[in-house]
This record gives sequence, C-alpha cells and structure tokens, in this order.
Amino acid sequence: MRSVVIIVLTAHIFLLSGRLLAGDQPVAEDELTKLKREYADVLALQGTSKGEILAIARILHANPEVAIDQTAASGEYCFNSGHGTMVHFATQPGGTPEDVVYEFDASGLIAAGLDPSRLQQLPGRGRMTPGVWYFLPKGQQDPHHGHAMAGPTIAIAINVK
Repeated sequence: MRSVVIIVLTAHIFLLSGRLLAGDQPVAEDELTKLKREYADVLALQGTSKGEILAIARILHANPEVAIDQTAASGEYCFNSGHGTMVHFATQPGGTPEDVVYEFDASGLIAAGLDPSRLQQLPGRGRMTPGVWYFLPKGQQDPHHGHAMAGPTIAIAINVK
C-alpha cells in the first residue's frame, strides 16, 4: 500500500510540474519571438557584416559608456571612442543624407596647419552634404549632440545607400 501511495504521489508531482512547465512555455516562446523581432537585422547578417557587428558589440559590452544616446537631440546614437573621436548612426537612415556622421576633435589638425576657414561651417542637422568636410568652432552648439563642443570639431557625413 505504501508503494502505491508513493507511486501516485510521484505521478502527481510529475504531472503538476509538467503542467507548470507547459504553462511557462508560451511565456518563453513570447520572449523568443520578441528577441527574434528586435534582433532580426542582426540575426540576418552573415560573413564580414556579422563579424563586424559582433566586434562592435564586444567593444560596447566591455565599455558600455562608449555608447551615448543622442536620439532626443538628433535621432542618432553616438559611439564615442574617446580622444574627441565619435561616429553617429542615424536611427532612421532612410530619412536623412546623414546616415553616418564622423566627428573629430580638430585641435591637433589645426596645430599641424589645418586652416578651418577653408572648411564650410557645420550646418544644422539634415543639411550636411555627404562627403564634404565641415568645421565647428570650439564652444558652438553641435546639432548632432544638442550642446556646445569642448574643442574645435571637424565632421563629415556619409549617406549609405
């Protein structure tokens, strides 16, 4: 009799835990579906593109402070690698000629002889001509950051098609 009780009790435990696990499965499937949707662009990458995005992800994982959310100011994410070197990525690249914007502290270049007066002034957001270098004097507001820059800056936009 005691064996029958143990067998029945064990069967109930397995059935109950099986129902709980089955009940948890839709949640796990929902989470997996959400992850697949959010990361569809990354998951679709192959070869060099996949390797490149993973290399960037490893840098960001090791140094999350490098990533700066400028979406409120400019609709861009800023990868601030340091020493006045930044690259901005548009969140909606189809809606701007400024898909990627590179910005560099121009102090060293000016000291080496760059004449900033030969460069166009950095225009407002969405007004850069791809492939043209621009200059932003120290203390003037950067339209991609929404605040003044600490040093003189040069910038170039790339329209990735």
